[in-house]
Amino acid sequence: MTSSKNSIHFISVALLFLWGSVLLYFYASGRIVNYLPPDGIFRPMVLFSGIGLIVLGLFNLATTQYTGAESCGHDHSHDHDHTHDGCCGHDHDHGHDHSHSHSHDQGHEHSHDHGHAHAHAGHDHAHGILEDSGFVGRWVAILIIAAPVTWAAVRTPDQYSANAIINKGLYNQNYASTARADQFSLRGDDAGAKKTAAIESQPLPPAIAAGQAKGLPDDPVKKAATEVAATPASGAAETKSYGGFTLADLEAQVPRSKDGNFILEVPEIYYTAGDKEVQGVLAGQSIETIAQVLPEKVNNEDGKRLRIFRMLVQCCAADARPYSIPAQFAEKAPEFKEMTWVKVVGKMGYKQEGGQTVPMIEVKKIEETTAPDNAMIY
Repeated sequence: MTSSKNSIHFISVALLFLWGSVLLYFYASGRIVNYLPPDGIFRPMVLFSGIGLIVLGLFNLATTQYTGAESCGHDHSHDHDHTHDGCCGHDHDHGHDHSHSHSHDQGHEHSHDHGHAHAHAGHDHAHGILEDSGFVGRWVAILIIAAPVTWAAVRTPDQYSANAIINKGLYNQNYASTARADQFSLRGDDAGAKKTAAIESQPLPPAIAAGQAKGLPDDPVKKAATEVAATPASGAAETKSYGGFTLADLEAQVPRSKDGNFILEVPEIYYTAGDKEVQGVLAGQSIETIAQVLPEKVNNEDGKRLRIFRMLVQCCAADARPYSIPAQFAEKAPEFKEMTWVKVVGKMGYKQEGGQTVPMIEVKKIEETTAPDNAMIY
């Protein structure tokens, strides 16, 4: 291989090592937990991809000597009958255009005009950007390939900024949402079945009941009834009754701290806004939670509130969204640096604000704490 081809080959190997090392670093360092959920194939794929790139780089490095076969040279001083069948794997078909001019005055004077037309079979002369570029162009190409991943590995923070979280809807919460309510329900594993049974037991709307009286098939009627009952009316969102829920149920589902407080995650508190039986039991109970804090900008004219939140991930960190609730203080709210992790202890309460039931903590104690092992909730 020529010196130029050698340098290009080793640069390519180095880039494979770089990309593979970054993936393995994110996996081995634990930073991957801030970007991808633990279940599914996402985290293992980061590991396997990193190993694959390193193995590919090692293979290319080990086979460096074999790439020299591509660049063997040819001696193009030709006889009139020749065929190239050799190291480069292609033949040269030479068409010779002979123009002979003979002068028979006092001997022979021969003038030969040889035109060589070379047809290279199976030889593609289109090369990559590293080979076609000059010295400066090659370094620019290398930086374009290597700089972004290096910058991301070194400088990318493992959490959203305060502005990003606000833009993701921190202050625009829909407490009537049921998108992932079953996952965070305090009712236990059979919460979904209880909700379905409660909906089906509700009286049919008059129009649907009339249709049933006329002998319409049962299944479409039940389906329509369920859809109507499950759809919030326009305007104020109402909490629904999903069957009996008692303090014994709460104690069976939620652990207590050594101080006797129910330990809840913010999304669990969030989703109680849509279940009035759970509210009836939980209201007034001492609870504690760990969350991040930002200033409150909604219904906080007297300055007695903070906003606490957790980021909930569906697939990866890119689709994370904040689940937040107000933290209400008896006096002016204390000041914390934005995004600080805090432990909040207080009594659970509910208020009607903005046309919906808003869950909130009436704070007895708030203190800075360390971040949990999983900053994102999956």
